[in-house]
Amino acid sequence: MISFEEALKLVREEIRPLTPRKASLLEATDHVLAEDVCATVDVPGKDVSLKDGYAVISEDISHASPESPVSLRLVGESFAGSEGELVLTPGCCVCVTAGAPVPEGASAVLAEEFSRREGDLVLALADAPSGKNILRKGADISAGRPLLPKGSLLSPAKVGLLAAGGLSEVEIYPRPRVLILATGDEIVAPGKPLKPGQIFASNLVTLASWCKRFGFENQTRIVKDEEKALKEALEGFLREPFDVLLTSGGAWRGPRDLVVRLLDEAGWRKIFHRVRIGPGKAVAFGLLQEKVVFCLPGGPPSNQMAFLNLALPGLFFVAGFKEAPFSKFPVRLRKTLRGERGWTQLFLGKLEKEGKEIYFEPLPRKSRLSYLAEGEALVHIPEGKEELAAGNLVCAQILEHQRLC
Repeated sequence: MISFEEALKLVREEIRPLTPRKASLLEATDHVLAEDVCATVDVPGKDVSLKDGYAVISEDISHASPESPVSLRLVGESFAGSEGELVLTPGCCVCVTAGAPVPEGASAVLAEEFSRREGDLVLALADAPSGKNILRKGADISAGRPLLPKGSLLSPAKVGLLAAGGLSEVEIYPRPRVLILATGDEIVAPGKPLKPGQIFASNLVTLASWCKRFGFENQTRIVKDEEKALKEALEGFLREPFDVLLTSGGAWRGPRDLVVRLLDEAGWRKIFHRVRIGPGKAVAFGLLQEKVVFCLPGGPPSNQMAFLNLALPGLFFVAGFKEAPFSKFPVRLRKTLRGERGWTQLFLGKLEKEGKEIYFEPLPRKSRLSYLAEGEALVHIPEGKEELAAGNLVCAQILEHQRLC
């Protein structure tokens, strides 16, 4: 049995991202960039105006003021998207809109509010030093210069930057396709008739829902605790286009716990089995023909804690992410948390705002399922510590960001 920190380190080290593929920019959103990207165009492509107003030669109006306006002859107009072929000569000006090309010969743009138009004449009521209200060619994005490095998470704003820089597609790491197997003769799919001694496959639905939340395509299947059925399920996983297998149940040492033993017989490279975390110690991780496999315990608290803390980070590593998915936030403990010195102990709780502080209220474990459903954040007592005292500031993994906001 290994420590939680060692287990997470092994997950990070042993998992390789999927082979990159080309994707359109809209498809690439929320994926990890698999290449360094440089701009192919200048933005703006020409010197452009930052304001509605008049392109001028700065020297012409260097002494202009409301008391002593300077008269300029209006010789044309330039709008955003126009070719920008006008040439400005001394004593003249050109009407420009924000984003319009600045005529050749102009050195500044006089904002509209500092001017007054009288027919074909424009009265300048203020000066406009050289470069005023002009965005120079390539000032925002320069052709050939780096836009984003490999490993960047492509947010909507970053995708917009790539589009502005001339890109229409980029190389990304795909999200893994996940097969989720729930094992057990007592497990029944929701909506099916329930016989005495049977239970609905809540773990299966919970795992699939977490995958859906983070954009991982998945399929769910229920398999009986029979060697033949489980072997066929493993063969199907290898044969079909799945990248990751999550199993729920059958991970411990009981007579019907067949999953890990059958994976051993199938020749998987078992990297670890059993971790010093509570709950969730029966979790196993390995590679079957280079496909990632996590075997999760069947008990709901153990299942969810093993998934959230080891398997879900693994899914993100397969997708090219460098970090686990949940952000961390400082919270103050309402109550003292106690664990065992030789284990990493995991506590679910609710978040409460009081003044400027966010408090973590640990949930009582009266019901395994309602306890899991109400959890908004997760706090660890690391191995080597027995307790975290009430009032202490600790770092919590935030599971429900809406509540924190």
